[in-house]
Amino acid sequence: MMMMMSGCYGGEEEEASSHRKKRKLSSSSAGIPLLPEEMVLSCLARVSRSEHDSLSLVSKRHRSLLLTPELYNYRSLMGCTENLIYLCLRIPPDLDPRWFTLSLKPRDRRLVPVASRLPSSHVDLGYFNQPHEASSMVAHGCGIYVMGGRRFRRGSSSVMFLDGRSNTWSTLPSMGVARYSAAAGVVDGKIYVLGGCDDRESSRWGEVFDPEKQTWDALPMPPHHCSPRGMFETIVINQDKLVALNDTWECVSYTPSESRWNKMSKDKEAFAVNKCWHVIDNVVYCSGLDGRVLWCEADEWERPETKAVEWREVMGLESLRETLAASKLVNYGGRMGDNWEANKPLMLEAGLEITELDEKLPGHKLSNSGNNMLIFWDVLAPNKLEIWCAEVSLVRHKETCQIIGNIVWSEAIMTLDPPPPHNFEEASAYVTYCLNG
Repeated sequence: MMMMMSGCYGGEEEEASSHRKKRKLSSSSAGIPLLPEEMVLSCLARVSRSEHDSLSLVSKRHRSLLLTPELYNYRSLMGCTENLIYLCLRIPPDLDPRWFTLSLKPRDRRLVPVASRLPSSHVDLGYFNQPHEASSMVAHGCGIYVMGGRRFRRGSSSVMFLDGRSNTWSTLPSMGVARYSAAAGVVDGKIYVLGGCDDRESSRWGEVFDPEKQTWDALPMPPHHCSPRGMFETIVINQDKLVALNDTWECVSYTPSESRWNKMSKDKEAFAVNKCWHVIDNVVYCSGLDGRVLWCEADEWERPETKAVEWREVMGLESLRETLAASKLVNYGGRMGDNWEANKPLMLEAGLEITELDEKLPGHKLSNSGNNMLIFWDVLAPNKLEIWCAEVSLVRHKETCQIIGNIVWSEAIMTLDPPPPHNFEEASAYVTYCLNG
């Protein structure tokens, strides 16, 4: 700021001094003129979310305005909203999860810690913003819903909400029953949660949450063969059907518009190996244990006559296959880990080879930014652990029935100290969610 000073001489000095005193009193009582709040919000709405942390340091007023819901409304009206990628990472020896956003600046792609805030009534709860083990999460609207999970070896019915506009946590009405390792998805603006409760006969085996009414309601009871306890993979296909893989490696679906349950007779062996389902443009993608990225038509999941889903490889990603296969990123907990440990004695009796669970599951994870795929994996070097990400554009060739992946960029987005020995299988248990903010 440039200051201009002028001097007064002779007989005018006393009069000028008196005028300055009056002006100072007037300024202190009326306040320094400021831009209207609407104009400031209009300016801030045009600034990328990646710059908000820097803007919050300018003044208390800027920091306050950046946290208001009105700023999100301005960004929506002006078409300035952006895709935000949230990641939840647990990195030993620290066992508490931490939240990050992925900055996609071309020259500064990195994971940025989220400075999440707690309501004043919960500031004493150090675990409030940490998702429980095997909790269910969905991104919807302007935030992330975290439901249930296991704490102190017991299921929880709690529901937490991370508001992506202000990175503020709040509590929502609890589910009707405690559950962990449950399936969850959003259909027609409502959040559906299936399974995960200890009582398979529970009248609330499935529940639905209405974000507008803030209420939970029970779903119709499913057939007995559709209601195992644990669910390990979940997708929504054609925007109207929730599909989940249960703990017997079978697919269970629920169509809300018809209140209809269905057990899908598909290839169990393929489902047991291919994990991390993700839907982009109504195509289902998954991670293969051998480092491949596979895809299939979402419509195949709805054809009763189809006995097995035909998984095909996304071509063009051969250069990533070896490093993806070597990755150890895992995302499991609760019933999957319990079932694995409980079945080890049976596997020994049968003469089967015993390996660790992370060796049986793919180590890379899939997400998306718009229509492009994001692939996350890790690389363990002698003195460091790196978290990598690649953005892949997808081109479909109908003539050859192939999907070609083109790597837009690929680089390390976080570098860490190597994890302690024998603890690498938990180096980065994480989830990713895409919000519009």
